[in-house]
Amino acid sequence: MAIYHCSIKIISRAGGRSAVASAAYRSGEKLYNEETGLTHDFTNKGGVIMSEIILPENAPADYQNRELLWNEVQKVESRSDARFAREVEVALPVEMDRDQQIECVRNYIQENFTSKGMIADWALHDKGDGNPHAHIMLTCRALNENHEWDSKTKSVFANSRDKEGRAIYNPDLPSYDPKDKEHTAQYRIPQLDENGEQKFRERAGKGREMLWERVNIPSNDWNDRANAEIWRESWASHCNQYLDIDHQIDHRSYERQGLDIEPTIHEGVTARKIEAEGHISERVQINREIKERNSFRLQMKELARELTEAITEKARAIYERFTDFIGHRGHSEQTRGDVGYPGGTTIGVRESDERERELERTDRRINELKRDAGEADKDLRSGIEEIQRTDRDIEATNQRLRELQELTLRKERERDERLEKLRARRAVDHAGTDAGRDRKPEIGERAAETDTQQLIRDIRAEISADRSAERKQEKVTENISARADDSAVKRQNRELEQQRLAAERSEKIKSRSIDHGFSR
Repeated sequence: MAIYHCSIKIISRAGGRSAVASAAYRSGEKLYNEETGLTHDFTNKGGVIMSEIILPENAPADYQNRELLWNEVQKVESRSDARFAREVEVALPVEMDRDQQIECVRNYIQENFTSKGMIADWALHDKGDGNPHAHIMLTCRALNENHEWDSKTKSVFANSRDKEGRAIYNPDLPSYDPKDKEHTAQYRIPQLDENGEQKFRERAGKGREMLWERVNIPSNDWNDRANAEIWRESWASHCNQYLDIDHQIDHRSYERQGLDIEPTIHEGVTARKIEAEGHISERVQINREIKERNSFRLQMKELARELTEAITEKARAIYERFTDFIGHRGHSEQTRGDVGYPGGTTIGVRESDERERELERTDRRINELKRDAGEADKDLRSGIEEIQRTDRDIEATNQRLRELQELTLRKERERDERLEKLRARRAVDHAGTDAGRDRKPEIGERAAETDTQQLIRDIRAEISADRSAERKQEKVTENISARADDSAVKRQNRELEQQRLAAERSEKIKSRSIDHGFSR
């Protein structure tokens, strides 16, 4: 597939750009800018193959002069946010020769732009790096029959109202025509005052004049966003007239085409220059990774296609063998039915009996294989269910262990807090005892002794409680570990039993196959 690229941009005064400078750069010429007094010289720019201006029917021939054309555009587009030109940039497929590229661009411009009244100034660029492309600059304002620039908007009578009651112009509805007032007067929308009455004005010598709603609309549909899709599709259509079936291009994205391909990003001149200097550009690296992923997807699709073909071929062969088997069996039954009739032979009877016995053996073998497969499937499902139950038991055990660990940590924190409180209280009591020792020494000593004994008893009680909790936790942990070990042993025994049964079934099938081979 050839490369498709078609981008649409606006060259405007608001962006600090100049129509004359843009035209000079794209054409590789030297142009004087009357607005700024600057001369834009791009005659040394390389890669400009050709440039030309294509005029619509009502454009003056003087506009073939590029400098005159774009200076006139800058004069008429005087607003600070005015649009000078619309640029369409297209990539030219390298599968087309130079004459085909030029002819394709000219036909594309004539069909989509100059036929609508736009002036097109285009240039073909090709630096020999495999990226030939064309820049098409288009005027944003039409020319009238007097070869004058037309207004971008026009005032018309409104013919409808929106949901909020504002006057609008709907091109799908009939509208008022001043040249046919008699038949179109009913399509006007009256201007209303605060009372909902139609407004009017007094005109000298003409009396009262009713006022009607008017709105400004674009003079043409060049700014309609729907044109972007039309122009992009048209470029693909024009190129495909010169390309063979294997190199056709499509304006739609990979997603819209239903293709599972990741699009690359635009690299730009700077990124390519970095790569040419021996460095790694981030944008180029991203495209390399995208291409690798696309290549991997393509290989996977090709592998899937080959597998599908192989499976289809195998299924077809199995179906053919099954058809032959059914036909052979039907023939045997028919031969067996003809034995009793006159003309039957003893050899025919023996052959018929032998085929019947072979068919019976085949039927028995198929039934045995089905039965063995059913038993294996049942054992497999049972084993999976048992494994799932064991996994659930293990998860429950782990959850219980986590809960016990959290409980132990909480108990230890509570024990430490109580010990700290006891030590703090003992320290306070000792301070009080020392302060009153001179007055009542015997009472202070007895109180200190009592507090010490009480502290020892409390600490012993705490240690005893903690040891009891630890013994309970160890017992629960041992029970859980025993259950986990028992489950693991059961699962291991079950797997060994399944392996033994599978080996026995394999031996049975092998022996039946050997017996079947001897019988044949």
